[in-house]
Amino acid sequence: MFVPTADQIERPGKSLETGTSFESRLVQKIKKQCNDLATYQGVFVATPNGLLLAGSHEAVHDPRKVEQHMRQGLEKWAKLSAAERLLSEAEFADALAELGAVEGKSQYPQDGLVLSSFCRDLPRSAKPGNSPSRNAYNQDYAWFRKAEARAFLPVQPIQGTTHQVPRDVVERLARFHFVDLVRGHTASYPQQAVERAELSSEVIEVKGNLVSLRFQGRTRTSEVHDGVHIEGKWNAPGPGISEIQERGVDARLEGQAVYDLKTEKFVFFDLIALSSRWGGNAYNGRLNELDFGPAPMGIVLELAGNSAAEQVPPLYFRYYGWK
Repeated sequence: MFVPTADQIERPGKSLETGTSFESRLVQKIKKQCNDLATYQGVFVATPNGLLLAGSHEAVHDPRKVEQHMRQGLEKWAKLSAAERLLSEAEFADALAELGAVEGKSQYPQDGLVLSSFCRDLPRSAKPGNSPSRNAYNQDYAWFRKAEARAFLPVQPIQGTTHQVPRDVVERLARFHFVDLVRGHTASYPQQAVERAELSSEVIEVKGNLVSLRFQGRTRTSEVHDGVHIEGKWNAPGPGISEIQERGVDARLEGQAVYDLKTEKFVFFDLIALSSRWGGNAYNGRLNELDFGPAPMGIVLELAGNSAAEQVPPLYFRYYGWK
């Protein structure tokens, strides 16, 4: 049996490469056994105590090669004793204590609003594209504290009332969640890049404790590359790249939600961003096909569950400014 896991190399403070946490130490141990490339990225099959069984930094997008790694890992796993596979009791106890302390410091908004965000390219013509990347999509999460979640509806939710969602709440979506992550990693937007951040909610029905809302709005971000290549930023001039490159997302927002006044939580939330995106960099896959747009992109935000897998912090959480 395999337990699939994924981790993010970049994070607030120290990365997995330089960190000293149990999580970092485990990843570093696995990496030291696979020195084919300097990068930490790849697909690896390892035991719970960090013994590398199979894996590579290369061909991570080839399902047949991934299958080959898994079969190699299973063959080696079958030959190991329990002691060779698992952490010792002392190591396991230390790991639980350390991870418990980290969980205790989590800023997950248990009483707020957590949304799953999915982004993908939209059809550009009646004729479907033949590039495999046309089916690519990516997922992230958006977090809002209790008071921020409540700010999506008016103080007095009366049918027919229209309410402007505070700009700082909408800016969070524009800067950190309406970004081109379809095929990879990109940078968030600085506040000065936000040209529009508008979202209104209309109370369409009040039934007991349940308030039904309709959302409409618009966001627009635009940023000109400053000519200096920074990881995640836009490319310096080169083949197929103009002297001055601009990137941005212009999104029209529509959605619906239901808020429970008694529990003070949303029980339903759907927001769709029909957008035009432009620009590209080495890390979000647009450079590979010189696919700099403008081109249509869709983003859907929906209510997330509360499982451990759905409590992953947003990609740009470190820029939220939460204390």
